[in-house]
Amino acid sequence: MDFNLLKIFEKVAELGSLTKAAKALGHPKSKISRDLVKLENLIESNLLIRGPRGISLTQQGVHLLQSIRQPIEALESSVKELQTNNDEMRGVIKLTAPEDLSQEILMELINEFMGIYPSIRIEIYSTNDILDFKEHQLNLALRIGKLKDSNLIQKKVCDIEVALFASSQYLNTNERIFKEDDLKHHSIGLLKDVYGTPLTKKKLSDLQSHFSTNSFPLLKQYVSNSQGIATLPTFYCKKEIATNIFTKVLPEFTYFKRSLFVLSPPSKHIPKHVKVFKDYIFEKLQIAILS
Repeated sequence: MDFNLLKIFEKVAELGSLTKAAKALGHPKSKISRDLVKLENLIESNLLIRGPRGISLTQQGVHLLQSIRQPIEALESSVKELQTNNDEMRGVIKLTAPEDLSQEILMELINEFMGIYPSIRIEIYSTNDILDFKEHQLNLALRIGKLKDSNLIQKKVCDIEVALFASSQYLNTNERIFKEDDLKHHSIGLLKDVYGTPLTKKKLSDLQSHFSTNSFPLLKQYVSNSQGIATLPTFYCKKEIATNIFTKVLPEFTYFKRSLFVLSPPSKHIPKHVKVFKDYIFEKLQIAILS
């Protein structure tokens, strides 16, 4: 049975007029009339009584209307829900994230997400600066360290371990390191934002820093060039550790840990495509960083 024929019959019965039904459905009146005849022929019953005052239903027509009304409403509701979901799963997501996280992990996860949801566009501001949500019309932000005095919703993803790393080549050609005091004989690269953070009982600020920057990628290059020892996130060095290019210095302790947060503006209504992306990136980042 053609669903459209039943839908036309239901609309004609509801409005009691071919003209009104044609207008409501956006079809020519002649098509409505032909389709009703076709339906009556299919079920071999007269469904309508056409009179000068309009259209009324036969007994068979009343019975058919009672039988199809609820299924039609249920089907239309399901179709509308699917259409709404499809509409919600398209749009733009504006995101800001630290440069090192964007380069090392985030882009791979976003490519995977866009493969699943090709109708969603993603714009990334890759920066270590804290951007204003309203000014940049952001939906989400990834930040290392919890923001103080912020009305943003901050959801912790995981802790990021930051330790001391050196290239195997550097360690093979310089004095060996057995304890913290041995670090004073080596070139040290530090992240500016954490310069002076305690390294167990000693502060790295007590040591002579030969290189400092606010960029983990530059610190990684410093280590890759065998220029010295530097503070780097462990997840950021996975490939180099696996291939013995980098070695963790004094592996019995961690320099420090910083928490990674997903930030979003306070809102009762979050667009579905943004919520799906937020949940996706939250789960995938945990796996990528902690595994």
